[in-house]
Amino acid sequence: MEIKKILREKGVVGAGGAGFPTYAKLKQGGIDYYIANGAECEPLLDVSKGIMARFPDRVVKAIKTLKDFTGAKRAVIALKGKYKHAIKALNEELSKTGFDIELFQMGDFFPAGDEQVMVFEVTGKVVPEGGIPIAIGAVVNNIETLYNVYGAIEEDTPVIRKFITVGGHVKNPITLKVPVGTTIGWLLDFLGVDYKDKVIIDGGPMMGNIVDPSSPITKVTGGLLIFPKGHPAVTVKESDISRILKLAKIACIQCRYCTLQCPRYLLGHDLEPSKIMLSVGFKLTDGYIKQAMLCCECGVCEAYSCPQQLSPRRVNVILKRELAKAGFRYTTDKIDIEPREERQWRKIPTSRLKLRLQLMEFDRPAHLVDGDFVVPPEVHIPMKQHIGAPAVPVVAVGEKVTKGQVIGRVPEDKVGCHVHASIDGTVVQCDEHKIVIRGEDAKW
Repeated sequence: MEIKKILREKGVVGAGGAGFPTYAKLKQGGIDYYIANGAECEPLLDVSKGIMARFPDRVVKAIKTLKDFTGAKRAVIALKGKYKHAIKALNEELSKTGFDIELFQMGDFFPAGDEQVMVFEVTGKVVPEGGIPIAIGAVVNNIETLYNVYGAIEEDTPVIRKFITVGGHVKNPITLKVPVGTTIGWLLDFLGVDYKDKVIIDGGPMMGNIVDPSSPITKVTGGLLIFPKGHPAVTVKESDISRILKLAKIACIQCRYCTLQCPRYLLGHDLEPSKIMLSVGFKLTDGYIKQAMLCCECGVCEAYSCPQQLSPRRVNVILKRELAKAGFRYTTDKIDIEPREERQWRKIPTSRLKLRLQLMEFDRPAHLVDGDFVVPPEVHIPMKQHIGAPAVPVVAVGEKVTKGQVIGRVPEDKVGCHVHASIDGTVVQCDEHKIVIRGEDAKW
Protein backbone atom coordinates (compact mmCIF):
# COMPACT_ATOMS: atom_id res chain seq x y z
CA MET A 1 0.00 0.00 0.00
CA GLU A 2 1.28 3.48 -0.84
CA ILE A 3 2.70 5.43 2.12
CA LYS A 4 0.15 8.25 2.05
CA LYS A 5 -2.73 5.78 2.07
CA ILE A 6 -1.20 3.85 4.97
CA LEU A 7 -0.85 6.99 7.08
CA ARG A 8 -4.45 8.00 6.36
CA GLU A 9 -5.76 4.51 7.13
CA LYS A 10 -3.78 4.27 10.37
CA GLY A 11 -4.88 7.68 11.60
CA VAL A 12 -1.49 9.40 11.75
CA VAL A 13 -1.86 13.12 12.45
CA GLY A 14 0.41 15.79 13.86
CA ALA A 15 0.86 14.81 17.50
CA GLY A 16 2.40 18.12 18.53
CA GLY A 17 -0.91 19.95 18.87
CA ALA A 18 -2.15 20.99 15.42
CA GLY A 19 -3.42 17.57 14.32
CA PHE A 20 -2.78 18.12 10.62
CA PRO A 21 -3.09 14.78 8.75
CA THR A 22 0.50 13.67 8.11
CA TYR A 23 -0.20 12.20 4.68
CA ALA A 24 -1.47 15.58 3.46
CA LYS A 25 1.98 17.12 4.07
CA LEU A 26 3.78 14.65 1.83
CA LYS A 27 4.59 16.20 -1.51
CA GLN A 28 6.95 14.44 -3.88
CA GLY A 29 9.48 16.76 -5.46
CA GLY A 30 10.58 20.28 -4.60
CA ILE A 31 11.40 19.47 -0.97
CA ASP A 32 14.74 20.80 0.24
CA TYR A 33 14.37 19.98 3.95
CA TYR A 34 12.54 17.29 5.88
CA ILE A 35 12.65 18.47 9.50
CA ALA A 36 11.84 16.46 12.62
CA ASN A 37 10.71 18.85 15.36
CA GLY A 38 12.25 17.70 18.63
CA ALA A 39 12.56 21.11 20.31
CA GLU A 40 9.64 20.64 22.72
CA CYS A 41 9.86 24.25 23.79
CA GLU A 42 6.96 24.23 26.28
CA PRO A 43 8.28 24.08 29.86
CA LEU A 44 7.47 20.97 31.95
CA LEU A 45 6.73 18.69 28.96
CA ASP A 46 9.07 15.75 28.27
CA VAL A 47 7.41 13.69 25.51
CA SER A 48 9.67 14.44 22.53
CA LYS A 49 12.94 14.24 24.43
CA GLY A 50 11.80 10.99 26.05
CA ILE A 51 10.91 9.39 22.71
CA MET A 52 14.19 10.46 21.09
CA ALA A 53 16.22 9.06 23.97
CA ARG A 54 14.26 5.80 24.24
CA PHE A 55 13.27 5.09 20.63
CA PRO A 56 15.92 6.69 18.37
CA ASP A 57 15.62 3.76 15.95
CA ARG A 58 11.95 4.48 15.26
CA VAL A 59 12.54 8.22 14.80
CA VAL A 60 15.53 7.76 12.50
CA LYS A 61 13.87 5.05 10.39
CA ALA A 62 10.67 7.09 10.00
CA ILE A 63 12.40 10.26 8.86
CA LYS A 64 14.57 8.24 6.45
CA THR A 65 11.41 6.68 4.97
CA LEU A 66 9.68 10.04 4.51
CA LYS A 67 12.84 11.72 3.22
CA ASP A 68 13.11 9.04 0.54
CA PHE A 69 9.40 9.21 -0.29
CA THR A 70 9.39 12.99 -0.76
CA GLY A 71 12.80 13.16 -2.36
CA ALA A 72 13.94 15.76 0.18
CA LYS A 73 17.51 16.89 -0.32
CA ARG A 74 18.26 17.04 3.41
CA ALA A 75 16.81 15.48 6.53
CA VAL A 76 17.29 17.25 9.85
CA ILE A 77 16.35 16.44 13.44
CA ALA A 78 16.11 19.79 15.21
CA LEU A 79 16.34 19.66 18.99
CA LYS A 80 17.74 21.72 21.83
CA GLY A 81 21.42 21.32 22.54
CA LYS A 82 20.65 20.68 26.21
CA TYR A 83 18.92 17.35 25.41
CA LYS A 84 22.13 15.40 25.97
CA HIS A 85 20.56 11.94 26.38
CA ALA A 86 18.53 12.31 23.20
CA ILE A 87 21.52 13.61 21.23
CA LYS A 88 23.68 10.70 22.39
CA ALA A 89 21.02 8.12 21.48
CA LEU A 90 20.36 9.65 18.06
CA ASN A 91 24.05 9.95 17.22
CA GLU A 92 24.62 6.31 18.14
CA GLU A 93 21.69 5.25 15.95
CA LEU A 94 22.85 7.34 13.02
CA SER A 95 26.36 5.92 13.33
CA LYS A 96 24.88 2.43 13.28
CA THR A 97 22.60 2.96 10.28
CA GLY A 98 24.70 5.37 8.25
CA PHE A 99 21.56 7.30 7.29
CA ASP A 100 22.18 10.78 5.90
CA ILE A 101 20.33 12.65 8.63
CA GLU A 102 21.71 15.71 10.44
CA LEU A 103 21.21 16.85 14.02
CA PHE A 104 20.60 20.58 14.37
CA GLN A 105 21.15 21.75 17.93
CA MET A 106 19.05 24.78 18.85
CA GLY A 107 19.39 27.22 21.70
CA ASP A 108 17.18 27.02 24.78
CA PHE A 109 14.65 29.72 23.95
CA PHE A 110 10.89 29.99 23.55
CA PRO A 111 9.25 29.18 21.18
CA ALA A 112 12.03 27.14 19.53
CA GLY A 113 9.44 24.51 18.63
CA ASP A 114 7.19 26.87 16.69
CA GLU A 115 7.17 25.46 13.17
CA GLN A 116 8.06 28.67 11.41
CA VAL A 117 10.68 29.67 13.96
CA MET A 118 12.32 26.26 13.57
CA VAL A 119 12.25 26.45 9.77
CA PHE A 120 14.09 29.76 9.87
CA GLU A 121 16.63 28.49 12.39
CA VAL A 122 17.38 25.44 10.22
CA THR A 123 17.11 26.88 6.71
CA GLY A 124 17.68 30.63 7.10
CA LYS A 125 14.45 31.26 5.15
CA VAL A 126 11.26 32.90 6.44
CA VAL A 127 7.96 31.20 5.67
CA PRO A 128 5.66 33.73 3.91
CA GLU A 129 2.89 35.40 5.88
CA GLY A 130 -0.16 33.17 6.02
CA GLY A 131 1.87 30.36 4.46
CA ILE A 132 3.21 27.00 5.56
CA PRO A 133 6.76 25.56 5.38
CA ILE A 134 6.12 23.79 2.06
CA ALA A 135 6.13 27.27 0.49
CA ILE A 136 9.90 27.38 0.92
CA GLY A 137 10.47 23.68 0.30
CA ALA A 138 10.31 22.39 3.88
CA VAL A 139 8.20 19.76 5.64
CA VAL A 140 8.08 19.59 9.45
CA ASN A 141 6.87 16.70 11.61
CA ASN A 142 6.75 16.37 15.37
CA ILE A 143 8.85 13.58 16.93
CA GLU A 144 5.86 11.61 18.23
CA THR A 145 4.27 11.88 14.79
CA LEU A 146 7.35 10.14 13.38
CA TYR A 147 7.11 7.50 16.11
CA ASN A 148 3.56 6.85 14.87
CA VAL A 149 4.69 6.88 11.22
CA TYR A 150 7.09 4.06 12.07
CA GLY A 151 4.30 2.12 13.76
CA ALA A 152 1.94 2.55 10.81
CA ILE A 153 4.45 1.63 8.09
CA GLU A 154 6.68 -0.92 9.81
CA GLU A 155 4.23 -2.56 12.26
CA ASP A 156 0.82 -1.98 10.66
CA THR A 157 -0.23 -0.26 13.91
CA PRO A 158 -2.88 2.50 14.02
CA VAL A 159 -2.67 5.48 16.37
CA ILE A 160 -4.53 4.29 19.45
CA ARG A 161 -2.09 5.41 22.15
CA LYS A 162 -0.82 8.86 23.12
CA PHE A 163 2.33 9.80 25.00
CA ILE A 164 1.63 12.52 27.56
CA THR A 165 3.47 14.19 30.41
CA VAL A 166 1.60 14.54 33.69
CA GLY A 167 3.32 17.26 35.67
CA GLY A 168 3.05 20.59 37.45
CA HIS A 169 1.81 20.47 41.03
CA VAL A 170 2.10 16.69 41.34
CA LYS A 171 4.25 14.50 43.58
CA ASN A 172 5.80 12.40 40.82
CA PRO A 173 5.87 13.84 37.29
CA ILE A 174 5.69 11.11 34.66
CA THR A 175 5.54 10.65 30.90
CA LEU A 176 3.52 7.65 29.82
CA LYS A 177 1.45 6.14 27.03
CA VAL A 178 -2.33 5.95 27.42
CA PRO A 179 -5.23 4.84 25.20
CA VAL A 180 -6.78 7.60 23.11
CA GLY A 181 -10.15 8.48 24.66
CA THR A 182 -9.08 7.94 28.28
CA THR A 183 -10.84 10.55 30.40
CA ILE A 184 -8.50 12.95 32.15
CA GLY A 185 -10.11 12.57 35.57
CA TRP A 186 -9.88 8.76 35.44
CA LEU A 187 -6.20 8.89 34.50
CA LEU A 188 -5.31 11.35 37.26
CA ASP A 189 -7.19 9.21 39.79
CA PHE A 190 -5.36 6.13 38.48
CA LEU A 191 -2.02 7.90 39.00
CA GLY A 192 -3.01 9.14 42.44
CA VAL A 193 -2.86 12.80 41.44
CA ASP A 194 -4.85 15.23 43.59
CA TYR A 195 -6.56 17.60 41.16
CA LYS A 196 -9.51 18.66 43.30
CA ASP A 197 -9.80 22.46 43.50
CA LYS A 198 -6.90 22.80 41.09
CA VAL A 199 -6.63 23.82 37.44
CA ILE A 200 -5.86 21.24 34.74
CA ILE A 201 -4.05 22.45 31.63
CA ASP A 202 -4.19 20.38 28.45
CA GLY A 203 -0.85 21.13 26.82
CA GLY A 204 1.93 23.35 28.12
CA PRO A 205 1.76 26.38 30.42
CA MET A 206 2.10 28.75 27.46
CA MET A 207 -0.17 27.38 24.73
CA GLY A 208 -2.31 24.96 26.73
CA ASN A 209 -5.92 25.48 27.72
CA ILE A 210 -7.93 24.76 30.84
CA VAL A 211 -9.88 21.50 30.58
CA ASP A 212 -12.49 19.64 32.58
CA PRO A 213 -11.62 16.26 34.15
CA SER A 214 -14.36 14.66 32.03
CA SER A 215 -12.53 15.61 28.80
CA PRO A 216 -10.80 12.81 26.87
CA ILE A 217 -7.18 12.49 25.89
CA THR A 218 -6.88 12.79 22.10
CA LYS A 219 -4.19 12.26 19.48
CA VAL A 220 -2.98 15.83 20.02
CA THR A 221 -2.89 15.98 23.84
CA GLY A 222 0.70 16.80 24.77
CA GLY A 223 0.48 16.96 28.51
CA LEU A 224 -1.66 17.42 31.59
CA LEU A 225 -0.30 20.04 33.96
CA ILE A 226 -1.86 20.64 37.37
CA PHE A 227 -1.67 24.08 38.98
CA PRO A 228 -3.20 25.70 42.06
CA LYS A 229 -5.92 28.18 41.27
CA GLY A 230 -4.55 31.67 40.85
CA HIS A 231 -1.07 30.48 39.91
CA PRO A 232 0.69 32.85 37.43
CA ALA A 233 0.65 30.08 34.79
CA VAL A 234 -3.14 30.05 34.75
CA THR A 235 -4.26 33.51 35.87
CA VAL A 236 -4.91 34.86 32.38
CA LYS A 237 -6.33 31.54 31.19
CA GLU A 238 -8.91 31.72 34.00
CA SER A 239 -10.06 35.20 32.97
CA ASP A 240 -13.45 35.54 31.30
CA ILE A 241 -13.11 36.55 27.66
CA SER A 242 -15.63 39.40 27.99
CA ARG A 243 -13.43 40.84 30.74
CA ILE A 244 -10.35 40.48 28.52
CA LEU A 245 -12.07 42.39 25.71
CA LYS A 246 -13.07 45.18 28.11
CA LEU A 247 -9.53 45.38 29.48
CA ALA A 248 -8.21 45.70 25.94
CA LYS A 249 -9.92 49.09 25.88
CA ILE A 250 -9.33 50.39 29.40
CA ALA A 251 -6.01 48.83 30.45
CA CYS A 252 -3.83 48.45 27.33
CA ILE A 253 -1.12 51.10 27.68
CA GLN A 254 0.33 50.55 24.20
CA CYS A 255 3.76 49.76 25.60
CA ARG A 256 4.23 47.48 22.56
CA TYR A 257 6.05 44.79 24.55
CA CYS A 258 3.69 42.17 23.09
CA THR A 259 4.68 43.25 19.60
CA LEU A 260 8.38 43.69 20.21
CA GLN A 261 8.69 40.17 21.65
CA CYS A 262 6.26 38.43 19.27
CA PRO A 263 8.14 35.59 17.49
CA ARG A 264 6.27 36.10 14.22
CA TYR A 265 6.81 39.86 14.29
CA LEU A 266 10.52 39.24 14.85
CA LEU A 267 10.56 36.92 11.82
CA GLY A 268 9.46 39.91 9.77
CA HIS A 269 5.73 39.28 9.59
CA ASP A 270 3.23 42.15 9.75
CA LEU A 271 1.82 41.07 13.11
CA GLU A 272 1.52 43.74 15.79
CA PRO A 273 -0.60 42.50 18.72
CA SER A 274 -0.52 45.94 20.36
CA LYS A 275 -2.30 47.49 17.38
CA ILE A 276 -4.81 44.65 17.24
CA MET A 277 -5.65 45.32 20.92
CA LEU A 278 -6.06 49.02 20.16
CA SER A 279 -8.34 48.25 17.21
CA VAL A 280 -10.50 45.84 19.22
CA GLY A 281 -10.71 48.06 22.27
CA PHE A 282 -11.92 51.05 20.31
CA LYS A 283 -13.75 49.18 17.53
CA LEU A 284 -11.53 50.65 14.84
CA THR A 285 -12.16 49.44 11.30
CA ASP A 286 -8.65 49.30 9.93
CA GLY A 287 -6.29 46.71 8.51
CA TYR A 288 -4.84 45.51 11.82
CA ILE A 289 -7.62 43.05 12.68
CA LYS A 290 -6.68 40.73 9.84
CA GLN A 291 -3.19 40.40 11.31
CA ALA A 292 -4.68 38.06 13.92
CA MET A 293 -4.56 35.35 11.22
CA LEU A 294 -0.76 35.40 11.51
CA CYS A 295 -0.75 34.62 15.25
CA CYS A 296 0.74 31.23 16.20
CA GLU A 297 -0.86 31.44 19.69
CA CYS A 298 2.47 30.84 21.42
CA GLY A 299 1.36 32.85 24.47
CA VAL A 300 4.44 35.09 24.77
CA CYS A 301 2.23 38.19 24.73
CA GLU A 302 -0.06 37.13 27.57
CA ALA A 303 2.27 35.09 29.79
CA TYR A 304 5.52 36.98 29.43
CA SER A 305 5.28 40.39 27.78
CA CYS A 306 2.21 42.24 28.99
CA PRO A 307 2.71 44.24 32.24
CA GLN A 308 -1.09 44.63 32.53
CA GLN A 309 -1.80 40.87 32.38
CA LEU A 310 -3.90 41.23 29.23
CA SER A 311 -4.27 38.48 26.66
CA PRO A 312 -3.64 39.44 23.04
CA ARG A 313 -3.38 35.70 22.34
CA ARG A 314 -6.99 34.98 23.34
CA VAL A 315 -8.19 38.08 21.51
CA ASN A 316 -6.42 36.80 18.39
CA VAL A 317 -7.97 33.35 18.81
CA ILE A 318 -11.44 34.90 18.79
CA LEU A 319 -10.65 37.10 15.80
CA LYS A 320 -9.21 34.17 13.85
CA ARG A 321 -12.35 32.16 14.51
CA GLU A 322 -14.63 34.98 13.36
CA LEU A 323 -12.52 35.73 10.29
CA ALA A 324 -12.53 32.05 9.34
CA LYS A 325 -16.32 31.92 9.68
CA ALA A 326 -16.53 34.88 7.31
CA GLY A 327 -14.38 33.00 4.80
CA PHE A 328 -11.47 35.42 5.10
CA ARG A 329 -8.07 34.26 3.83
CA TYR A 330 -4.94 36.24 4.59
CA THR A 331 -3.15 37.44 1.47
CA THR A 332 -0.10 39.62 1.07
CA ASP A 333 2.09 41.05 -1.65
CA LYS A 334 5.21 40.75 0.50
CA ILE A 335 7.96 38.50 -0.84
CA ASP A 336 11.46 37.70 0.38
CA ILE A 337 10.64 38.48 3.99
CA GLU A 338 13.65 39.25 6.18
CA PRO A 339 13.69 38.83 9.97
CA ARG A 340 14.01 41.98 12.03
CA GLU A 341 17.53 42.74 13.18
CA GLU A 342 16.58 42.76 16.85
CA ARG A 343 15.39 39.15 16.70
CA GLN A 344 18.82 37.85 17.63
CA TRP A 345 18.75 39.52 21.06
CA ARG A 346 15.01 39.29 21.77
CA LYS A 347 14.72 35.52 21.93
CA ILE A 348 13.22 34.60 25.30
CA PRO A 349 15.42 32.24 27.36
CA THR A 350 13.39 29.33 28.71
CA SER A 351 14.98 29.82 32.14
CA ARG A 352 13.66 33.37 32.32
CA LEU A 353 10.23 32.22 31.16
CA LYS A 354 10.11 29.64 33.97
CA LEU A 355 11.01 32.29 36.52
CA ARG A 356 8.36 34.68 35.21
CA LEU A 357 5.66 32.01 35.44
CA GLN A 358 6.96 30.68 38.78
CA LEU A 359 7.50 27.20 37.34
CA MET A 360 10.87 26.41 38.92
CA GLU A 361 9.38 24.40 41.80
CA PHE A 362 7.65 22.15 39.25
CA ASP A 363 10.65 21.83 36.92
CA ARG A 364 11.51 18.17 37.53
CA PRO A 365 12.15 15.41 34.97
CA ALA A 366 9.04 13.48 33.94
CA HIS A 367 10.79 10.29 32.86
CA LEU A 368 9.13 8.20 30.18
CA VAL A 369 7.64 4.93 31.38
CA ASP A 370 6.92 2.65 28.43
CA GLY A 371 4.26 -0.05 28.25
CA ASP A 372 0.48 -0.36 27.95
CA PHE A 373 -0.24 -0.69 31.67
CA VAL A 374 -3.01 1.94 31.62
CA VAL A 375 -6.32 0.33 30.65
CA PRO A 376 -9.36 2.50 31.48
CA PRO A 377 -12.82 0.93 31.96
CA GLU A 378 -14.12 2.98 29.03
CA VAL A 379 -12.90 5.45 26.44
CA HIS A 380 -14.59 8.47 24.87
CA ILE A 381 -13.17 8.78 21.36
CA PRO A 382 -13.91 12.03 19.45
CA MET A 383 -14.63 11.72 15.74
CA LYS A 384 -12.64 14.89 15.05
CA GLN A 385 -9.11 14.83 16.42
CA HIS A 386 -7.48 16.40 13.39
CA ILE A 387 -7.65 19.31 11.00
CA GLY A 388 -10.11 18.54 8.22
CA ALA A 389 -13.39 16.65 8.02
CA PRO A 390 -14.55 14.63 11.04
CA ALA A 391 -14.66 10.86 10.82
CA VAL A 392 -18.05 9.23 10.29
CA PRO A 393 -18.92 6.36 12.69
CA VAL A 394 -18.98 2.90 11.08
CA VAL A 395 -20.06 1.01 14.20
CA ALA A 396 -23.28 0.98 16.19
CA VAL A 397 -24.35 0.83 19.84
CA GLY A 398 -24.12 -2.72 21.16
CA GLU A 399 -21.44 -3.75 18.69
CA LYS A 400 -18.30 -5.42 20.05
CA VAL A 401 -15.04 -3.91 18.80
CA THR A 402 -11.40 -4.87 19.12
CA LYS A 403 -8.39 -2.71 19.82
CA GLY A 404 -7.13 -1.18 16.58
CA GLN A 405 -10.40 -1.65 14.68
CA VAL A 406 -11.58 1.25 12.50
CA ILE A 407 -14.64 2.81 14.14
CA GLY A 408 -14.77 6.07 12.18
CA ARG A 409 -13.89 6.78 8.55
CA VAL A 410 -13.30 10.04 6.73
CA PRO A 411 -14.84 10.15 3.23
CA GLU A 412 -12.26 9.56 0.51
CA ASP A 413 -12.81 13.01 -1.02
CA LYS A 414 -12.19 14.79 2.30
CA VAL A 415 -8.98 15.63 4.16
CA GLY A 416 -8.78 13.71 7.42
CA CYS A 417 -7.76 10.44 9.06
CA HIS A 418 -9.62 7.37 10.24
CA VAL A 419 -10.30 6.77 13.94
CA HIS A 420 -9.73 3.46 15.72
CA ALA A 421 -10.86 1.69 18.88
CA SER A 422 -8.21 2.02 21.58
CA ILE A 423 -9.46 -0.83 23.77
CA ASP A 424 -11.45 -4.05 23.35
CA GLY A 425 -15.07 -3.64 24.39
CA THR A 426 -18.64 -2.78 23.48
CA VAL A 427 -19.93 0.42 21.92
CA VAL A 428 -22.29 2.02 24.45
CA GLN A 429 -22.69 5.42 22.78
CA CYS A 430 -22.27 6.47 19.18
CA ASP A 431 -23.05 9.74 17.44
CA GLU A 432 -21.46 12.14 14.99
CA HIS A 433 -19.28 13.63 17.74
CA LYS A 434 -17.89 10.67 19.66
CA ILE A 435 -17.96 6.95 20.28
CA VAL A 436 -17.86 5.55 23.80
CA ILE A 437 -16.47 2.04 24.24
CA ARG A 438 -16.85 0.19 27.52
CA GLY A 439 -14.14 -2.36 28.23
CA GLU A 440 -15.00 -6.04 28.53
CA ASP A 441 -13.82 -6.18 32.14
CA ALA A 442 -15.42 -2.94 33.24
CA LYS A 443 -17.58 -3.24 36.36
CA TRP A 444 -20.39 -0.78 37.02
